[in-house]
Amino acid sequence: MSRVIILTSSAILLLSYINSVYPHGRLMEPPSRSSLWHFEEYEEFNPPINYDDTQLFCGSKEVQYNENGGRCGECGDAWNQTKPRDNENGGLYGNGLIVRNYTRGQNISVAVELTAPHLGHFEFKVCPLRSSSDVEEQSCFDRYPLQILQESGTEFDNEFPIDNGLGWVNVTATLPSDVTCEHCSLLWYYKTGNSWGDCGNGTEAIGCGPQEEFRGCADVTILP
Repeated sequence: MSRVIILTSSAILLLSYINSVYPHGRLMEPPSRSSLWHFEEYEEFNPPINYDDTQLFCGSKEVQYNENGGRCGECGDAWNQTKPRDNENGGLYGNGLIVRNYTRGQNISVAVELTAPHLGHFEFKVCPLRSSSDVEEQSCFDRYPLQILQESGTEFDNEFPIDNGLGWVNVTATLPSDVTCEHCSLLWYYKTGNSWGDCGNGTEAIGCGPQEEFRGCADVTILP
């Protein structure tokens, strides 16, 4: 019996490793800074091309947890990059191009393309930027979470659960009623749940311990 358990755990770990070397997902509505190059409407602005826009995963799980103590850049870059990091405002892809205009408290459509499913959940947050050179801070995002309409159609929560499906994940989220900004950064945060780890109670299971994270930031306006 114990041999079967060991083999099963090894197989899970191997599958988790195989999944980690393939692209995973990207914020496409509103378009994230690294994904603007996919859209014809932004061609005239010559957005930089990021062929790895599905891998804004904190530099990789190994970099995030082994080198950076579990920390991640606010918009998905490795923590140990110099600020502004590539996907932050003022970075390589953060050129300040506003892609959507919203009003405070509005229900908005958000879409993420998943190219490899990793279970876990999505969260969405906004951070008002004070100037064109302001750089996002996690504490700012954490003050302004978006409420997400769940699949039941009646309940709202800050987290949207992800199953093993592939393709587009469409979410309806509500902007905070007390936030307006000429320039806000909208964050997609994806904490996966497919890695095997220590649950802290003497057991091990899928979804326990350190998990891979993905992020993406888009530039939006929220009007009164």
